[in-house]
Amino acid sequence: MGIRTRHATEADGEEILELWHGFTSYLSQFDERYEHSDQADERWLQYFENQLVDSKYGTVLLAENDDDDEFLGVLEARVMGDHPIFRLANHGYINGMYVREDHRRKGIASHLLDGAAEWFTEEPRDVEFYRIDVLAGEEDAAAMLESHGLEPVEYVYEQRL
Repeated sequence: MGIRTRHATEADGEEILELWHGFTSYLSQFDERYEHSDQADERWLQYFENQLVDSKYGTVLLAENDDDDEFLGVLEARVMGDHPIFRLANHGYINGMYVREDHRRKGIASHLLDGAAEWFTEEPRDVEFYRIDVLAGEEDAAAMLESHGLEPVEYVYEQRL
């Protein structure tokens, strides 16, 4: 099976939603607050069409099967601005990455991460690093990211009130 990555177009929106449903289902195993909300489809499609399609500072990458154009995985990438206090310059941020369960461990996530890294380093973005969050308990995701050369740099703690 050959894998190719490409930037999503507006026409891909409805089909991408199926992947995001898989993503929210996966994340909700670790934290129920990540369950798909009632109006998530409509809100995400508006966000996708208005802020990610043909945007200089946001994109959605798709991994497809060369044989049948099936969507195997998805990644959303954004550029974050300079921090007002820290020397934390413009940087990339992956807001979500999901690979269909039956296609994991086949290099698809690596294809998506490589595509994001390429996109982040192109003009006008030209960022020097990117970040991605992993929920507590997602050991497989953390291991995959570390095997791809990413390093943990920050831990987030919360207290429910």
